[in-house]
Amino acid sequence: MAVNTLTEDTQTAAAVYDLLVQTRRRRVSDGADTPLLTTATQQLVLVWPQLGDFDSLEYAWWLRRGADELAAKGLTVRAVGIGDRNSGKAFCAYTGFPEESLLLDPDGSLHQA
Repeated sequence: MAVNTLTEDTQTAAAVYDLLVQTRRRRVSDGADTPLLTTATQQLVLVWPQLGDFDSLEYAWWLRRGADELAAKGLTVRAVGIGDRNSGKAFCAYTGFPEESLLLDPDGSLHQA
């Protein structure tokens, strides 16, 4: 799901932002209940399908490849994917995606909202 909060459809952008700002999920790195959005002014938030899905793997790979460039531009990257902590750890080990940036949606409830 890609949402540009600068879109002309301010109602949709506001509804999506309201959902994301209220969303908390477990972080892979330490299992802590963590807000999806950070206090950073520029954020890229990805809502991935199941961890291990080809699209998730490819996104993670490209994001790791461009991590230095994104950080230099002040962009904070967060992702949430369907899976448990074990699958999240395996996903991060395989792709190099940082465990502290990946949150888990074990039952896919965010994806159904």
